[in-house]
Amino acid sequence: MYIKNLNLDIKNNSAGFTLVEIIIAIGMSSLLTGFMLPSFLNLIRTERVNSYTRELKEYFRVIKLDARRWGTSCQVNINSIAYDGVQKDKKYFGYKVNCIERPNSIENLAPAINNSIFQVVNKEFLITPNGRISSDKSIIIVIGSKFHNSGVKILNCLVIKSPTGHVVKGKFLQNDWITNKMEVSKKDTNNILSQEKCKFS
Repeated sequence: MYIKNLNLDIKNNSAGFTLVEIIIAIGMSSLLTGFMLPSFLNLIRTERVNSYTRELKEYFRVIKLDARRWGTSCQVNINSIAYDGVQKDKKYFGYKVNCIERPNSIENLAPAINNSIFQVVNKEFLITPNGRISSDKSIIIVIGSKFHNSGVKILNCLVIKSPTGHVVKGKFLQNDWITNKMEVSKKDTNNILSQEKCKFS
């Protein structure tokens, strides 16, 4: 008799969740996901900008080293890429580097650019055989997220100082020139970029 009552108590206590409890749990998890998703996406987009900036800084350092190693000049040209112009099945690069007598040594090391970021450069430039910049002013590169106007406010800048070729990373202070359809890669034709607008930490 005691065993029969015990089995009956166990059956009554193992009823599980009610339908109302399950609906409330799903609703709460959906709400939390809705709050967390934009922050998570912004975090990923910010890291893409930072990652490309780091790769680009290292790339310019390698070009300088290669120019000095082989005693050759390297012309750094900007590849213009339209808004959303990067096809998913191909690699696109923001720069074309042509080193005299070393045509293919640098091209394969260029960091690939994608549609989620943009870069704007003030001018094309020449790296001399001693690793210096042959330019009357420093090279300014601003890198940001395609989603800048919808939450990802990061704007990195790289300054390649003339004539030393020293590359410095900072944050670009002015953002009123950014549109919703920024080209992936382009040259600054409006003289927006200047070293004074880049803050170094």
